[in-house]
Amino acid sequence: MDTLITVLVASLVTLFFVRGYLKKLTAKKPARPAAAAHAAPSVAPAKTIACPRCAKPIGESSAFCSHCGAALAMWSVHRAAVNAPSDGAKGKPKPVINASLCIGCGSCIEACPETGALELVGGKAILTHPDRCTGHAKCAEVCPTQGILYSYDGALQTVRVPLVKENFETNVPGVFIVGELGGMGLIKTAVNEGKLVMDHVHKRVGKTAKPAGHGHGAEAAAPGEAAKADEVRDVLIVGAGPAGLSAALTAHQYGLNYLAIEQGEIASTIRHYPRQKFLMAEPLEIPLYGPLYVSDGTKEALLSVWETIVANTGVRVQTNERVERVARNTSGFAVETSKGQYHAKNVILALGRRGTPRSLGVPGEDLGKVAYALIEAESYENKEILIVGGGDSALEAAVGLSKHKRNRVTLSYRGENFQRARERNQKFIAEAEAQGLVSVQRNSQVREIREKTVVLDVAGKAVEIANDYVFILIGGVSPEEFLKKTGIEIVEKSLAVAADRSFN
Repeated sequence: MDTLITVLVASLVTLFFVRGYLKKLTAKKPARPAAAAHAAPSVAPAKTIACPRCAKPIGESSAFCSHCGAALAMWSVHRAAVNAPSDGAKGKPKPVINASLCIGCGSCIEACPETGALELVGGKAILTHPDRCTGHAKCAEVCPTQGILYSYDGALQTVRVPLVKENFETNVPGVFIVGELGGMGLIKTAVNEGKLVMDHVHKRVGKTAKPAGHGHGAEAAAPGEAAKADEVRDVLIVGAGPAGLSAALTAHQYGLNYLAIEQGEIASTIRHYPRQKFLMAEPLEIPLYGPLYVSDGTKEALLSVWETIVANTGVRVQTNERVERVARNTSGFAVETSKGQYHAKNVILALGRRGTPRSLGVPGEDLGKVAYALIEAESYENKEILIVGGGDSALEAAVGLSKHKRNRVTLSYRGENFQRARERNQKFIAEAEAQGLVSVQRNSQVREIREKTVVLDVAGKAVEIANDYVFILIGGVSPEEFLKKTGIEIVEKSLAVAADRSFN
């Protein structure tokens, strides 16, 4: 009984205190003075920027536009600040790796005494742990392509690119640049840029344009037909690689009066890809064609699809015609080519960054195993490889491909010595030859390229050697001079991440 009374008393006491606490919680709080309310701290609104595609506000650090879905990485080069002249920066220098020159040979990683400071990522050397770098510059000393410099600005890559706005227009109004020349070498990015730039051009001239198959799209001169001397096209596209062809397909879809001009064959950019394989992780949308997905990731497979697109859509591409000059006139621009002259209100330059590579003009040079640049040396293993040339690029490629005896490399040069190459490269190739890593064929020229072999003329004698890949590195015509003549400004920018790491 005593226990029951004790429990009841304790419950009443607890109820009394709980009731009082609940009254305090539900009681009306006195209104705060207005001044006090204004003094309360407020969270600063997040910084916003305009989406380069749809112009709607998005978060400054957004990876994608929440309105139109555009990937903001596409404009990473355009948004990068132009480098200012150095005024003697202080601090410990760090290696700056030019991804365009890096061939992934790994020499810098082996030479670096600081384990883990440098690593190969995506086929390129990257400074993954800057804190471990002591600034000894051994990596720069051994780089066969001189793709490593030392800088105080902390950039991982410096690029020399045309000055292009976020709408892909250059400092010359009416002239646009897309694709690899603008700083991005990715297939998907180039295709997207080609469509986006034509969307922009269409807004400028699209009031009179009609859908494909009507009006301007149907009446314009077809490839091979001479254009009227006074005909002014809405847009002329220079180049038929991923960006140029995408722009042409979009123009065709909009019914614009357009023409694409290619100095070589269709998709010559793809034909010159040096990789054995490249990755297309997800499909991309091709105007007038639909989703594009190449499962085995070879350039031959992509080239086959590219040719199918051209054949099935009727897109107007004029091949084997080189654009030599673009000059402003009263109607817009006069575009002079190796076969005539065209007039256009707008010009889109979808050129390759490396310009026009010089070719040998020998039988078999159009085979898929022939390339005019080396990007990823580590992707070639246990192959028979021929390098043609005697300059720095040829020597650097031979050294990079022969490292660790991973391939059997032959270097063919029409001269006796390598006087045109830098002294350090002459030293590297001499060491590689002495170690049996590279077979140097002096006073030699390529006679014919076959499926499994190559025929060389060595001092007047025909020599046939086994071969899987041929790299013709005998120079070319840089697009920079052409751009300068057009009035386009060339600038240098520093990027935090290599923009041309792959052609994905």
